[in-house]
Parts: sequence; structure tokens; C-alpha cells
Amino acid sequence: MSPSHSQLTRARDTTASDEQELSLEDYHRSALSFSSFRIYFVGSVLAMNALRLGALAQGLLMWELTGSTLSLGSLAAAVAIPMMVVNVFGGVFADRYEARFLLGSSSLIGALLLVILGVLYMTNTVEPWHVFTVAIFSGLVAGADQPSRQSFFPSLVPKSAVKSAVTINGSLLASASVIAPTFGGILIAVTGLHIGFFVAALGWVAMLISTLFLPDRGIFSNTRSVISDLWIGFGFIKANRVILVLTLLAFSNMLMGFGWIAILPAYVDRFDGGAQEVGYMFSSAGVGALTGIIVSGSLSAGRFQGLVILAAAAAFSLIMLFVSYSEFLFLSMVLAAFAHFGNGLFNISSLVAVQIRVPENIRGRVMGVYAISQSIGVLGGLWAGFFADTFGIRVGMMVGPLILLVMILVITLTQSSVRNLHENP
Repeated sequence: MSPSHSQLTRARDTTASDEQELSLEDYHRSALSFSSFRIYFVGSVLAMNALRLGALAQGLLMWELTGSTLSLGSLAAAVAIPMMVVNVFGGVFADRYEARFLLGSSSLIGALLLVILGVLYMTNTVEPWHVFTVAIFSGLVAGADQPSRQSFFPSLVPKSAVKSAVTINGSLLASASVIAPTFGGILIAVTGLHIGFFVAALGWVAMLISTLFLPDRGIFSNTRSVISDLWIGFGFIKANRVILVLTLLAFSNMLMGFGWIAILPAYVDRFDGGAQEVGYMFSSAGVGALTGIIVSGSLSAGRFQGLVILAAAAAFSLIMLFVSYSEFLFLSMVLAAFAHFGNGLFNISSLVAVQIRVPENIRGRVMGVYAISQSIGVLGGLWAGFFADTFGIRVGMMVGPLILLVMILVITLTQSSVRNLHENP
């Protein structure tokens, strides 16, 4: 059943009344000045590093067991595909059940899955199907965790601090992308894979404990069917042109712009590079993304917010084209850092624009749809790999960014509501 006109009107009215309370003077308050968000922040720092460390350990374990790059790609898909499927329904559950409980439950299950792999490795009984099974369940857990997290943390601060909260939350995963692979790799090399799994599990336990000290968000929907609730979320996105375009752009950005990640080993092989050089490229991109996120949090774009979003996305795509043609590894690292600076700036600026326009009572459903964009990048790797295998690495890397550039140009020329977007609606 489609959402009724009155349901969407109430959602828009809720947003409008909230926006009237937001003043320019209060807009840049720090989310860390609120105790509940500080508790969430500490738990999330450890949880996001646990997520990255767990993924690193699973990849290394699969490589140790099979020595197959196909297995590594399949492992990534085993996580991403169930994550995308559950993302949408996870958003419904985030509004239907207490988000704090969902976060705690997903953290507990995530910890148990890592402990299981650690024990199997210690006892020399682990097999590839064990890793694939854990990956699938990890994807299901992450699919429920993402929309719960996206709907929960804005409720810990007043609307005046939402931009700060979104920026800080976004920086957690970006910083974990740099910290966890670097220190996690050293930890695993010195102590063994099982210790990597156990330490990652402790990170999820820390998130579980933090949820015990956080306030309830509240339940906003428990009388309608799941499908009806789902359609309300889709209906709100469809009825709000700005959110619709930004959501589609976020999807396209990940699908078209991140395919290069999957073929990165083949790319660095052009420079006679191996695992270490792949790590350098990852770290360069991570540092650039984190810098872009930090700049986004301190940037006051005002009436130029829409242009900042579009320009940042365009910069990411354009610079990635130069990466595809680079003949030097060091130059590629520098370009990747600048490209992902633009991507970090785009991601947070766009996410802030969406979050402050979504009413609290349907936030989980809307953000559940938006969260799919964070896991869809692995599908970009499938077609990037096809083009790279058929036409060469350069073509495989440049097709996606080129399509994305054309899309951004069309949006800039045709969508005045996005082009003229104001930071403070």
C-alpha cells in the first residue's frame, strides 16, 4: 500500500516545524558537548575499527586458505549483497523497534561471529565455507546496524548539532579505514589471526556496553505492516525532490566511483607493486577522505551548499580519471588522496543535507534506503572488473567516473532545487 497524502504531509510538517527552531547562531554546536553523544562516540570508535579489523582478518584468512583472488571478491560480495537487502528493511525496524536495542543486538552478534572464527582458527578446523558463512551473517548484521545507527545518533543531540553529529559519525568509518588496516596488520603479523578476531570482537562488545548507557530514541511505527511502513519511506523520498536527487547521486557515486577498489591489485601491478603498494593506495585514499570530512564539518557553505555538493562529487570523478592515466605510483597516491578529499566532502555535505530534512518519525525508513549507497560499491567492482578484463585497466577505471561526471553535469543544469540548496533550510 502506498503512503497516504496525510502521512507524507505530517512528515513534511514535522520537518518544517523543526526547521523553524533552528537558528544560524546554534547551527555549528559540537555534538561532543552532549554526554549521550560522547558515550555513543566512544563505543562507535571501537566498533568501526572492529568492523575494519574483522574484515581485514577475514580477507587474510580467506587468502591463507585458498590463495584465490576470486575467493576474495566473492567474500566481499557475500558481505555486501545481504547488507544491501537488509538495509531497507533495517530502516523499517529502526522506526518500529527501539534503535538502541537493535544496535546492542547487532553488536553482540557481530562479536560472537568473530569469536567463532577466532576459535576455529586456533583449533585448526576453519574452512573456507566457515568464512563465507560468517561473511553472510556479518552482512545481515551490518544491514540492520547501519540504518539503526543513522536514525539513532541524530536523536542524541538537538537539531542545532546535527551537522556536527553527522560529520563526527562519518569521520569514524573514514578514520577506521586508515587506523585498523595499519595497526591491525601489525597486530596480526605479530600475534596471529586469532588475536585479530578476538580484538575486533572486543570492539563490538564496547559498542554493546555503550548502548546500556544511552537513552531510548522511541518507537514511531508499530501498527502498520512492514511493507506499508517501507512504502512510507520510499514515498517521502519520492515526494522530496532534493532528498531523491541526493540519494540517487549517493548511489551513483558509490556504484560508479568505487569500482576501482576491486581492481586495485591489478592497477598497482602496472607499477610492479604488491600488497604493500595496495595498502599505500588505501591509506592515501583514507587520509584524503578523512581530511574532506573534517573540512566539511567546519565549512559554512550557506546558500552555496548545493554547489559544494556537486563540485565535490565532480572533483572526485575528474581526479579519478587522472588516476587511471597516471604512470607513477607516487603520483597515483597523491591523486587518490585529493580525489577522496572531494568524496569525503561530498558524502558528509550530502548526508547532512538529507538528515536535517528528514522528520524524526520516519528517519529510520528514509536512512535505511540511503544507507544502501554505502554498500553498493562492491557491485561497481563487478562491472569495473569486466571492463578492465575486456578493454584494459585504464578503461575499467575510467568508465565509472566518466559516467558520474555526465550525471553530475545533468543534475547541475536541470535540478535547480539541488543547485540552489541552502545549508540551513
